Amino acid sequence: MKKIVFVISLLTVITSFTFPCHAHEAIIKQPSKIESTKPIENSKEIIYRDVITSLLVPYIQKEINNYYKEYLTESPMIFAYSIDIVSAKRKGGSGYLIELEVIAHPYVGAHNTVGDERILIETGGLGSVEIKKFEHIKSYPLPSHLQHIIKKPY
Repeated sequence: MKKIVFVISLLTVITSFTFPCHAHEAIIKQPSKIESTKPIENSKEIIYRDVITSLLVPYIQKEINNYYKEYLTESPMIFAYSIDIVSAKRKGGSGYLIELEVIAHPYVGAHNTVGDERILIETGGLGSVEIKKFEHIKSYPLPSHLQHIIKKPY
């Protein structure tokens, strides 16, 4: 019995003393410039980019059809997600005349990329869209099951 009273008394004395509390500095990683400029998914910036690329698909598809018709028996496809906007700038400093530079990645079949295309596009305030320059910048080999669509090397 004396042992139990002694242990309880000892624990009461030990727990009644104030123990020092040490605070530690929280280290918060600051995002790098690359991380901080990456748009958040479904942000207005992403939505605007998706709208722009979606509206440009028919014009880009037409240029891709024109380019690849002499190289392939099947026209490669292009979708908004296979277009990267490289730059967008206002011509003349103000107004609605905008010049876009995009890189398109057309593909055939189950997303077999055939090439990379650099395209300069000029848009106007009344809905005009004009392809100013089309440049094939890189070719990719097609898999063996798609070799039959090649007319000549591109």
